Amino acid sequence: MERPRKYSRCVKEGILFNPVWISEHKLRAWIKSAIESIVFSQSDKWLDVGCGLRPYEMYFPTGSYVGVDIEISGRDPNLKAPDYYYDGQILPFPDGSFEGVISTQVLEHVPDPRGLLAEMHRVIKPGGELVISLPFVWQEHEEPYDFFRFTRFGIAEMLKQTGFEIDSLVKDTGAIETLAVTLNAYVMHNLVPPIFGLGRLVALVICFPIQLAALILQSTLPDQGQLYLNLVVRARKIPDK
Repeated sequence: MERPRKYSRCVKEGILFNPVWISEHKLRAWIKSAIESIVFSQSDKWLDVGCGLRPYEMYFPTGSYVGVDIEISGRDPNLKAPDYYYDGQILPFPDGSFEGVISTQVLEHVPDPRGLLAEMHRVIKPGGELVISLPFVWQEHEEPYDFFRFTRFGIAEMLKQTGFEIDSLVKDTGAIETLAVTLNAYVMHNLVPPIFGLGRLVALVICFPIQLAALILQSTLPDQGQLYLNLVVRARKIPDK
């Protein structure tokens, strides 16, 4: 009975009309899991770099969350609600200001991701936490501010170079789910003319069955784990010896 209940929840949560529901749902679930695996105290302060509309603020202790973003990017300014704007390079905080930093789907939009990771390292206290998510397979977006994609080996090396030690690294989807979401993105961006209501109909009639089939097949077909949409990484700032 578990599988029918599982797919019933999928329908209720929006898979019917969201052609990339698998991507959004699984990424959010893994980020939430990474945050909830951390032991917080009420006095902890966390920084969200590239916070957008602050979708993960609810998972942090009251009063401990600060959001920063840049003013000019490929994202609509109405989709940003930071406490502070910054220049995209130097975070406007002293060294060791925060117990942790979270940054989700941001580093691909930064011309110097290693430099921004070094800035995150600077503002985190020794032994503090870092939670990041990064794309591996996804179409270009927020143009022209879309610069990079990340393998698990690439981000592991970059974190090592900037003074972090990885605690966990998760691929948020499997190969079949990745192919389904990519196919749906192609359909919606290339085959659907801008006619009112047509996109919603295509999402229901074409994209929903594709995603539902992918969820079923992902749990039954072999998968070597080399094709995925995003990485979710939890790391720690290595204390000075």
